[in-house]
Amino acid sequence: MKSSVAGLLILLFLMPVTGLVSGCGEVPPCETSLVTLDETRLDAETYEKEAAEAARRVVDLERRLAEKNKDIESIKDKPAELKKKVYELKKGSGRD
Repeated sequence: MKSSVAGLLILLFLMPVTGLVSGCGEVPPCETSLVTLDETRLDAETYEKEAAEAARRVVDLERRLAEKNKDIESIKDKPAELKKKVYELKKGSGRD
């Protein structure tokens, strides 16, 4: 029993040490062409411009939505008022 526990402890100690010693190795050199890198950079710049434009549109749309919600709140009670006017007009014309 003691030998199996000791063996387990040694194994648990050696595993991280082995990982540290072996490491990941050297990084292979980049084989991407300069044209591909330039295209990718230009694509990234285009996407950043589109994202900035989309952010401006979002701000504008949120502002317009707030205005519309304000308009809705201001005319919320109008249907009842208009029904009352229609009733009065019908009553005055004798159609009630």
